[in-house]
Amino acid sequence: MEWVISVVVVLMAALLKGMTGFGFALLAVPLLSLLFPIQSLIPAMTLFNLITSVYLLASIKLKVKAKHFVPMLLASFAGIPLGVYVLTYFPEQTLELAAGISIFSISMVFLLGGNQPVPEERRKKPIVFAGFLSGLLTSSMSIGGPPLALAMNRKGYSKESFRKIFALVSVVNAAISSVLYVVHGIFVAFSLKFTIFLLPVIVLGTKLGDGLSQKVNQLFFRKVILYINLLLGLFIIVRTLVSA
Repeated sequence: MEWVISVVVVLMAALLKGMTGFGFALLAVPLLSLLFPIQSLIPAMTLFNLITSVYLLASIKLKVKAKHFVPMLLASFAGIPLGVYVLTYFPEQTLELAAGISIFSISMVFLLGGNQPVPEERRKKPIVFAGFLSGLLTSSMSIGGPPLALAMNRKGYSKESFRKIFALVSVVNAAISSVLYVVHGIFVAFSLKFTIFLLPVIVLGTKLGDGLSQKVNQLFFRKVILYINLLLGLFIIVRTLVSA
């Protein structure tokens, strides 16, 4: 039953990622963490993110300027090692509580309009702090997408630029995080087995989502996902505190 649920969750998460360019782990982590230990789950989620991002990067032909993604990418490099340290040495219960708080908070920010445009004079400034947060959250909890999504939305990036840049940063960050997981010995057999088993589902969901990106009301779809995550994040927080 756990594997059947995993297929459904990963399919929906890949569909969301294919449509919007982000949100895979934001949907998958709170649901799958109810079934599997989070320290084993995060490396698998990072591999999933790598696979879906590679697909999107290859399918989106738009060219983007280096100044739009290099600053955030470089900033993310500072956050990745810190996130790996957190995942390696922090207790499982602490990680679950942190994941629940992060998911709840991020969903609340989006729902309350945290993606409102920034003033015109600030739009030309590079995205740096969001890049650092993305690297930290990617390697520690595999939910590094929301900080970049908020920053790029507020700066008015077009939908295709958003998806292309997001895929590019995600590929690099996920690849570096995976290497560090191996170095630190936290890339367990479960992570690889989980990824291989669900690989066809990931590819199918991403392909369908990419095809639907122009046809489905993404704003409504994303709001539904955010409300679900709000409840799931709150549930994880309460469950972790009660079992403490």
